[in-house]
Amino acid sequence: MMTIQATELLKLLSKANKLGLSVGVCEDKDGDYVVRIYEMFCPENFDERVVITQRGESDWNKGTYSFNTMMGLLDKMMDEELREEIKKQRRQELLARLTDFEKDLLGVE
Repeated sequence: MMTIQATELLKLLSKANKLGLSVGVCEDKDGDYVVRIYEMFCPENFDERVVITQRGESDWNKGTYSFNTMMGLLDKMMDEELREEIKKQRRQELLARLTDFEKDLLGVE
């Protein structure tokens, strides 16, 4: 098992923040730290946990994911968000090139 460095934990928290996710940390009965990452107003969409032991190691037996798996999941979510943003921007650029008549024909504003 590898020890989780403070900078790695900060990177995880930063990624959650960029995605607009909420983070909570508490100690469990064993003294391990449970890091909960969730969507504030819609936890049914995303509500996952990573457990970091007193030794600074990820305990995937107690959390939803291991630390590294959670990092990968957040990376994937960030990639999807970026792709959607690029698609939205391209759509706006395309609409900006249409004439009012073309917009009316397509039923877009």
